Amino acid sequence: MRRWGGVLAWEWRVQWRQRVPLAVLGLAVCWAGVLAAAPAGVARVASPYLVFVEVMTVGTLFAGALTVTDRATGAAAALGVSPASPGARLAARLGPLAAVTALSAVPVLLAGRRAAQLGVGMVAVLLCGLLLLAVATGLAARRDEFVGFVVALAGPMAVLFAVPLAVSIGLLTGPVWFVAPTTGVLALLRGDSPYPAVAILAYLALWTVAALRFADRRTRSGAGAAPGRVTTHVRPLPGRPRWLVFPRADLRNVTRDSMLAGVALSPLLLASALRFGYPPLADWLLRTRGVDLAPYSTALAILAVAVHLPVSFGMTAALIVLDDLEGGALSVVRVSPLGVTRYLAYRLALVTTLSAAGLAVAAPLSGLVPRSAAGALALAALLGPLVTVGTLAVARTRVQGATADKALALPIYLPVAACLLTGPAVWLLAPLPTFWIVRAWPGDDPARRVAGLACLAAWLIPLTRVAIRRLR
Repeated sequence: MRRWGGVLAWEWRVQWRQRVPLAVLGLAVCWAGVLAAAPAGVARVASPYLVFVEVMTVGTLFAGALTVTDRATGAAAALGVSPASPGARLAARLGPLAAVTALSAVPVLLAGRRAAQLGVGMVAVLLCGLLLLAVATGLAARRDEFVGFVVALAGPMAVLFAVPLAVSIGLLTGPVWFVAPTTGVLALLRGDSPYPAVAILAYLALWTVAALRFADRRTRSGAGAAPGRVTTHVRPLPGRPRWLVFPRADLRNVTRDSMLAGVALSPLLLASALRFGYPPLADWLLRTRGVDLAPYSTALAILAVAVHLPVSFGMTAALIVLDDLEGGALSVVRVSPLGVTRYLAYRLALVTTLSAAGLAVAAPLSGLVPRSAAGALALAALLGPLVTVGTLAVARTRVQGATADKALALPIYLPVAACLLTGPAVWLLAPLPTFWIVRAWPGDDPARRVAGLACLAAWLIPLTRVAIRRLR
């Protein structure tokens, strides 16, 4: 018990020093504020989904970042020879994160007028949070880079969340879909579970135990392996010309890692899903549920194509820089002829190019973006570098980067609501760059594109200066 208490106290100090509890609770309070300002009917419908998709997942990034950092820095190997058992260390890490996750669901449910779901919902969030945290920790236990972990996490998370969301709208029916443990969690949060809460929670507990065992095995085996990739032949990076060093290294990483190749192909995958999946889904909802998605097609196009694509590239670029920073690569760059300024300029140019190329592919293929939105898409391409420097301006570690990315999501995605809002209050969102992408979408007023470019520059230039200063 004394060893367990020492490990728990040490882990809590690490998480508190990285501001993890404050980040999780702070994000929940922000979402609760959004729900409190929304109409009661909208807040009641949206709150279970916010808890399910946002609150329960935020801790997975922190668990992964802490695990990757321990492995990359050698802390995991050092802890492997300590008196504390791997199980105790795993419990000390996941216990506080799960508790904070469950606590952060309270303000969101209250703001969403869902006080009746607090009792059962808290237990469901706690158990499901532990399950997701264990999966994230197990995946991160053999990763030396945070970007690789995030990409690896996307697959299991998509499965665990796509099925419950499809069941909740009636797209999937029947008891077989409750085999996924997260399906019952969303049903309990919505208050319309067809099965007793005790049965769902007991079934969820079995899955949670299995996930914890998976994390324990992966952590034990990952701690015994030396960090980094084992190679039998190392090809030196080219000495001339110097500006090709990082492009060739990035290209080598993408071609070697199939997961990173998936990130590069994400615009094509997303656009194909919208092209072939959205029309039948919209027809099905209109026919069976009486829900017409036509008034929301513009908001969906802006959210999924114009905003999400460049933001995902920008966040990935920021995490790559933070991996280089914590891995020691930037220490070499600082004393090299390349320098930090040219290194960051290359990263920003690359993410801008990828964002523009992704939008050029996804916009026409999705079938949701009109040609008149070309000016808005040109503005959207600059969201990628803006997210990169915004993250680097406040983060110096992987954990801080995960916090920054989550914190940036609200001011970036929230202005998309300007598509659906009217009245002078909508101009409160004008200082945010995404607002001008929405305003420029019709393509009938060049002044809106100029205003959007000015807004982006007003954010991009000072944040870039701050990022360079912090990286030097």
